Amino acid sequence: MRYKMLNGKRVIIPDDYKAPRDGMTHTHEDGTTHSHEGGDKSHTHDKETPNFEKMTKKALGEWAKENNITVDIKKTKASMIETIKGQL
Repeated sequence: MRYKMLNGKRVIIPDDYKAPRDGMTHTHEDGTTHSHEGGDKSHTHDKETPNFEKMTKKALGEWAKENNITVDIKKTKASMIETIKGQL
């Protein structure tokens, strides 16, 4: 029995389900099968990093905390950005 996430909920995928092979459908190592433009090319679904220069110091600190990155909020914004990028 396989599962996938749909709108934050686990959904059962029947064992006999065969996804259509349209050149865009692909399966990732975790078993997730889906289709989208460019699916036949190598890619990841990792979150993109935001534009740190456009963020406030407070927002930088919050983003770092959400992403388990240690940053000193007493430093300058430029120093915070450098620290965050160094820990990515």
